[in-house]
Amino acid sequence: MTGKTEVINGIYYLTIYYKDSLNRHRRTRIKTDLPERGNKKAAEKLLKEKLENFDIAEYESVSDERIVNKNIIFIDYIEQYVLDKKKELSPAAYYSYENCVKTIKEYFGNKLLLKDVTYHHIEDFYDYLRNERGNTNTTIKHYAVILSPALRKAYRDDLIPKNPYEFMPKLKREKHKTEFYNKEELETLFSFTDKTRLGLIVRVAAFYGFRRSELLGLKWKSIDFKKKIITVENKIIRINGQLYQSEKLKTDASLRSLPLLPKIEELLLKRKEEIECNKKLYGKSYIHNFDEYVFVDDYGDIIFPDWVSNNFRLLLKRNNLKHIRFHDLRHSCASLLLANNVPMKNIQEWLGHANYSTTADVYSHLDFSSKIRSGDIIGTQLSEYDYKDALSKKDLELEIKRLNRLLEEKQALLNKKKIADSGMG
Repeated sequence: MTGKTEVINGIYYLTIYYKDSLNRHRRTRIKTDLPERGNKKAAEKLLKEKLENFDIAEYESVSDERIVNKNIIFIDYIEQYVLDKKKELSPAAYYSYENCVKTIKEYFGNKLLLKDVTYHHIEDFYDYLRNERGNTNTTIKHYAVILSPALRKAYRDDLIPKNPYEFMPKLKREKHKTEFYNKEELETLFSFTDKTRLGLIVRVAAFYGFRRSELLGLKWKSIDFKKKIITVENKIIRINGQLYQSEKLKTDASLRSLPLLPKIEELLLKRKEEIECNKKLYGKSYIHNFDEYVFVDDYGDIIFPDWVSNNFRLLLKRNNLKHIRFHDLRHSCASLLLANNVPMKNIQEWLGHANYSTTADVYSHLDFSSKIRSGDIIGTQLSEYDYKDALSKKDLELEIKRLNRLLEEKQALLNKKKIADSGMG
């Protein structure tokens, strides 16, 4: 009988390997109350005690139960795993998980057992997603977020002999061309949108690069007209036809405060006046459920995310403007910042990206101005180096010639002195 200590989620576990009454190799994992930090020796001591006092009978029933569980159907296990995760997920994430599970079920059916799953099954499934459904690796990662931890948990719970996902190659990130509008194109866009209900929405999206959910979740209390600050702290999303309001943003970095730009301040104050007029105009017909939100229609009803995207697309088509998604206004904001030499780190904070690498990956190909500056610097430096190097060689040659002349002159003086000395003798 042997055992080992291991850390899972910051807590020490004891894993004990033994043979049951039928001489079958088994293992059990025992959770301790010991946090990882500073408890290595205590965990090892506890393991030693467990090994000395280990009672196989105590774990016999658990082993038998696991043998039964090993006959569980793969898709049943995945469905239960997602259901257990529901309380940890946002409504949007859970909806995405459910859609992924539907596709997994369509592909694998109800015959494949959990214990029989190999990495070949998963590899074939990913090929199906690519070739039959046209999914990119970005989309396939949504499935990986479910399958990878689910199979890891199955292995940890002794439901499968090994984790097949361990052998899966890492999904490579695929770079896609980011569409955006330049300054002139944005000005043209504003000339059309300013005349419509999209006017303020498009302006704020282009000036700040807000995500659609952040934009529609903007509340009046998040705008400080005295301190000239606008804060992103709420979002509105629509899932399966249902509207969700939440203070939980995409990442912690999404919660950010930015300066209230003069043009946006002017338009917001104007909209505030219009809303007050609408309240009086429509009286009892006016909807007050969303009074705290900035982006409501003339009747006070909240503006739905789909309405924004669909009407934006139609406006572009109607006016023969270059097609971009509404989300690409966020990219347009980033491109303008880059074009005006704003550092990538500042852009990360402005857009609310969690990691610098995300900003760099998405927008590095737009940052051609930095490449030009880099080219100028390296070109100048190398040119200066060659020039200085050339000068040093020339100076060296002149110095050698000067020294040779001095030697020749000195030698001539010595020769004259020898001649004079011999004549005197």
